[in-house]
Amino acid sequence: MNSCPQALRDLEGHRVCVSLTDGSRIDDCTLVSAGRGQARTIWIFVDGTDSFLHHDEILDLWCPAVGGRRRAA
Repeated sequence: MNSCPQALRDLEGHRVCVSLTDGSRIDDCTLVSAGRGQARTIWIFVDGTDSFLHHDEILDLWCPAVGGRRRAA
């Protein structure tokens, strides 16, 4: 994922949608943490479960905001 770490951190605590490199999507999840320091994973909460995605698995990540998208990638 070629994104600015600050742009990801700005979406922490928000509902997001994630497009993955395998062609699948995760909609309506919460971005808990975009990672700090050398961390190469993001932490999301979806359907009552914590999940961790490696940056290389993520194609796109956005906030499904009313009136448009707020993109991080």
